[in-house]
Amino acid sequence: MTGLALQSVGWALLHLLWQGALVAAVLALALRVLGRDAARARYALACGALVVIAALPAVTAWRHLASARVWESADAPVDMWTPSRDVGATVEEAPVLAALQDVPVRPAPVSAVLERLGARVEQHLPWLVLAWLLGVGVSSVRLLSGWLRLQRWVADAVPAPLEWQERLDRLATRLGMRHAVHLLQTAAVDAPAAVGWLRPVVLLPASALTGLSALQLELVLAHELAHVRRYDFAVNLLQTLLETLLFYHPAVWWVSHVIRVEREHCCDDIAAGASGNPLTYARALTALEALRVLPLQASPALSALGGSLPERVHRLVRASGARCSSRWAAGASVLTLVSSLAVAAPLVSLVLPERTRASTREEARSPVATAMPVVAPVSPAPSPTPALVVLTRAETTPRPSRHGEQDEDGEEADADRTRVGSAPLTVDQLVQLKVAGVTPERVEELEDMGYEPTVENLVQFAHAGVTSGFVREMREHFGRRLTAEGLVQLKHLGVTTQYVAELGALGYTRLSPEELAELKAVGVTPEYVRSLKAEGLPRMSADELKQLRAIGVDVKFMRELRESGLTGLTVDELVQLRASGVDAEFIQHMQRRR
Repeated sequence: MTGLALQSVGWALLHLLWQGALVAAVLALALRVLGRDAARARYALACGALVVIAALPAVTAWRHLASARVWESADAPVDMWTPSRDVGATVEEAPVLAALQDVPVRPAPVSAVLERLGARVEQHLPWLVLAWLLGVGVSSVRLLSGWLRLQRWVADAVPAPLEWQERLDRLATRLGMRHAVHLLQTAAVDAPAAVGWLRPVVLLPASALTGLSALQLELVLAHELAHVRRYDFAVNLLQTLLETLLFYHPAVWWVSHVIRVEREHCCDDIAAGASGNPLTYARALTALEALRVLPLQASPALSALGGSLPERVHRLVRASGARCSSRWAAGASVLTLVSSLAVAAPLVSLVLPERTRASTREEARSPVATAMPVVAPVSPAPSPTPALVVLTRAETTPRPSRHGEQDEDGEEADADRTRVGSAPLTVDQLVQLKVAGVTPERVEELEDMGYEPTVENLVQFAHAGVTSGFVREMREHFGRRLTAEGLVQLKHLGVTTQYVAELGALGYTRLSPEELAELKAVGVTPEYVRSLKAEGLPRMSADELKQLRAIGVDVKFMRELRESGLTGLTVDELVQLRASGVDAEFIQHMQRRR
């Protein structure tokens, strides 16, 4: 880069300080005039402001470079105040010029100070540009690492249950999307996330399959499909690139923050519109937050928990105030949702010890959501290195009470368990039944299956696709009648009689519905079990299978370790190596050091 180009870039970076601040001030004024509910307009204004800020340094550098080249190509300017012998002065003009030459020309003090300051800054412009390039390099490494991590997540993910892929396709059709979106299941994320725009995928954590109801998960997926439909991933990628190039400017980060906040609000509006009930969608977000264990990582992926969740929930509740029957009901809804968020924060850091079979059976009879398998470090003896065990965490997701009953705080709870045909239905309940496609024939069919035709059961069975044939198959296999929640969970995860029979042929014949759901949720398939046995592992328990699959131990990893000289490893040793990041490359590097 030439000296002139360095000066142009340096002046552009300096001028952007006041230019960007001016654009941010205008944007702040425009956002204040618009109000907080116009998410689409606020998003468009913020994107436009970021584009203007990005274009300003390019325009400034080009103008400086063009003007400097004009001065270089022109002749040296003539000093109008100093007489030159080349200037033909007449006899009459000579005294005047001589007099002018004797009078000193004193520039204004302010102009002199600015000229000296500009000259001094211009001397240090190359160092300023060099510091900017170093900052861009460091930011680029951060951006590249996030991109590579995201690609690794997608590569390691496995297809989600076919039932949910079909449901995602139907939901995409309802939202007017024509291109396919693949649903992948992974343990690397704690919340659903949209990735890509040419071949978009939605990453789905196993905890969402087990911890959310069918309607809640469908609403969260609608939020991710909204990101895909709006091409938010491409916009976010360009936005991150501008943040990398203009990392030093506070206005860039503020405008970028506004874009991310309003982007989530736009997708919230689409998801809430798909359900017809913003309160239901807000509860889905709070339930998803309660399932999260790890903090959100900086990534190009668009997570369903992006932005400020309390602000998003408050906005949804405020928007649905007109649907509430009274101000008291609206206030109660706000209090409930805000309290849920306050409780969710400390809950996400708690990981309870693994429950015994007896306590599992007791909790299955209590109104507690199915436990989510997570991985937590412990220090067992006598192994000197930390091992990992799969623990279970009870999610106390409150279930709605029957119509007319009150919760612990004395307030009337949601009437989702109202029996259809025995009590008047509210507008929200009618909308939920209609969206789920519930018909009078479906109500009679549910009664014939032996389940109470409540609003909750009808909606969940319809969204999950639970049929009388599926109910009969599960009852014949387990020899007992399963709960409605258990059937919905098994159907969501894709647990079929074929899956159960194949695991039974491998020796797993006495698995409970909860154990089958957890195995399926983390991606344990009969093929996976057979591949581990083919590599020499003895018969493993269901908990050990969950450990290996959740931590990412597969045939490829085991073969790489064997080729590096590690043979005859136990399940605990495999889990320790995988969790610690010990792979074949690390082993070979350590061996070369000897």
